[in-house]
Amino acid sequence: MKKLNYIKSKAVVFNADDVDTDQIIPARFLKRTTRDGYGDALFHDLRFNQDGSVNSTHPLNVSKEGKEILVTGRNFGCGSSR
Repeated sequence: MKKLNYIKSKAVVFNADDVDTDQIIPARFLKRTTRDGYGDALFHDLRFNQDGSVNSTHPLNVSKEGKEILVTGRNFGCGSSR
């Protein structure tokens, strides 16, 4: 692996604390046998309303064109040992 010296990108700011792994990718989406195709599951229960419509206020549903960095609050990825 090459040493990372510099990253230039726009960022998505998801200003939430204590985001656990079940919020990042809900467990019901972890039945795949490959590592591909998890993008639609990312923050699924936060990005979509109960009726399946898009939650237009979630930062990942606002223009993310060209944004490759996710800035989060404290304790991101807490929870289960996955």
